[in-house]
Amino acid sequence: MSFIPDPETAPDPVTQLSAAERAFYARQLILPEIGMAGQLKLKAARVAVLGAGGLGAPALLYLAGAGVGEIIIIDDDSIEISNLHRQVIHSYARAGNSKAESAAETMRALNPFITVTVIRERLTDSNALTLLTGTDAVLDGSDNFEARYAVSAAAQQLGIPHIWAAILGFDAQLSVFWPGRGPVYEDLYPQAPAPGSVPSCSTAGIIGALAGVVGSAMAMETIKVITGSGKPLVGEVGLYSGLSGEWKYIPLLANTQALPQKNAESHSERRKEPENRVTFRNNLVFLDTVSEDSTRSDISAAELQDVISRQKVVVIDVRERVEFEAYAIDNAVNFPLTDILSRAREGSLSAKLREKIAPETNLVVIYCTGYTRSVEAAREITPLTQAPVRILSGGISSWLTV
Repeated sequence: MSFIPDPETAPDPVTQLSAAERAFYARQLILPEIGMAGQLKLKAARVAVLGAGGLGAPALLYLAGAGVGEIIIIDDDSIEISNLHRQVIHSYARAGNSKAESAAETMRALNPFITVTVIRERLTDSNALTLLTGTDAVLDGSDNFEARYAVSAAAQQLGIPHIWAAILGFDAQLSVFWPGRGPVYEDLYPQAPAPGSVPSCSTAGIIGALAGVVGSAMAMETIKVITGSGKPLVGEVGLYSGLSGEWKYIPLLANTQALPQKNAESHSERRKEPENRVTFRNNLVFLDTVSEDSTRSDISAAELQDVISRQKVVVIDVRERVEFEAYAIDNAVNFPLTDILSRAREGSLSAKLREKIAPETNLVVIYCTGYTRSVEAAREITPLTQAPVRILSGGISSWLTV
């Protein structure tokens, strides 16, 4: 027999669960990794979520469903119609309303046993520490670098885990930064990009379901951090491609100066192995194998326009055919990454490239929506062509705004 709990019933102290709460969390309570002890940890937790937008929407819903005792929503923005395809915590009828208030309304309706605190402010360097003091973790669903650095600095001072993600187009990245236990945001991205150099969802586009995949993953990482279950994504960056449906994981090392000597020695030992460099550009993380004889680098849209007028350049669009047909650079050749990888496995990539890249070619330029697919394609193509290979900085969106 099921029943609907009374929303007016005050939650029991964090040392126990009421009958109504036990019914609500029944499917979690039977998990040995969670159980009563883990559920009580969730109930006692205070978690801040920066942003009730694309990433915040699913994360907030699943944190509320999981039973996090107090969830603090920090967002000063209002709902726009163009938000709704991915920010599913809101509704069409609430367009123009506060995102934080709208999210809180949905969460309270979902779970009457939690506390939702709304802060309708923009998180900055000056207020981040105040807003995050007393929290057990912070989810960073922000869409600007100022907020990301402010969250990171406050999380480091407070010693709390910083669950971060970024999404654009069909690509996403995710990691857990935890001062004292692993890398922090600045280890991934030490310096902010030049203003205006980073495309946004409004210029580059985004598939709504991507926010659901990654926002839910952020909630999962938070649940692991709070309950101590599993292994949080510390010291790694997860890369997700919506078009392939694949997650890939690459290592991220903390700055040795900020680590205990034991960890510094471990870092030194790993550096003797083939080095991997994690780079963050245009909201997208990618892995490059460092090579002293590597000649590959980026090219800006303005530089590409200039070189096309003077040299024999082959521009390769590695997006899927449907993306290519929606908009592409004039005279670009469509060679989807999925096809490139398939041919690389079959051993037919070199022959196909000879069809697409003439012997007299002076330069090959690869582009996609942002960076991730371009890097994977360049890794396969570069060893198979005599012409230097470059990646279009900022992808198709940079070409649109040049």
